Amino acid sequence: MFLAIANHKGGVGKTTSTLALGGLLSELGSCLVVDLDPQGNLTTGLGVELGSDQPGAYHWLTGQVTAAQVIQKTASGLYLLPADGNLSRAEMELLQKSGAFYTLRDRLTSCREQFRYVLMDCPPSRGLLTINALAAADWVLIPVQCQFFALKGLSALLETVDHVQRRLNPKLQILGVLPTMAEMQTIMTQDVLNALTAQQNFPIFKPLPKSVKFPESNLAGEPIHRYTHDARLLTPLRELVQFIQRQETL
Repeated sequence: MFLAIANHKGGVGKTTSTLALGGLLSELGSCLVVDLDPQGNLTTGLGVELGSDQPGAYHWLTGQVTAAQVIQKTASGLYLLPADGNLSRAEMELLQKSGAFYTLRDRLTSCREQFRYVLMDCPPSRGLLTINALAAADWVLIPVQCQFFALKGLSALLETVDHVQRRLNPKLQILGVLPTMAEMQTIMTQDVLNALTAQQNFPIFKPLPKSVKFPESNLAGEPIHRYTHDARLLTPLRELVQFIQRQETL
């Protein structure tokens, strides 16, 4: 399964969700996480720091190295295709080539048989890297922060998904929306959850609570389930993993 984790808005928990889901999915089968954000937060969140002479996602996307030359197995058991600031150069270079929207899909071809799950952590933009991820994906998961303005970001992404489905990848499906940083006792969180439930015709998953444990686990370079046993944090993620498993059998 190829899963893009995307939202045009920054700070909604895309990288945290990728790390958390990837860690749990890796216990079911081989899992590759692909860092498509030039900020490289997914890479550093898994305890990897690319040296100046090490190839990363930029070199791979532009055809300078193979997947085998750049993928690393991390201490958590996850496989990582790392990124750093060099990736910001990729969009301009890829736009000058034919088939620019399918570059990622074509480069990932060799990974489909090697990995049961491939998760793509998208940058907070509507640019070529996000379009590439959606064009390569079977499914897209949309993390949405439980704040009012996050709903506008969701609307923008849904427009992009619709465009990709019509023009580039008719097989792309929306897995659902994952509410993040939820503070269930607040009116804001309740209003956002009610709005999501009322407006959307796809799954709205159980919210991920706001917790310092998520950034702490990132700093520790570990998926959240290896950092804490707090059921309040892990239950929504485990239920989402079960949902993903059911989609595999359809």
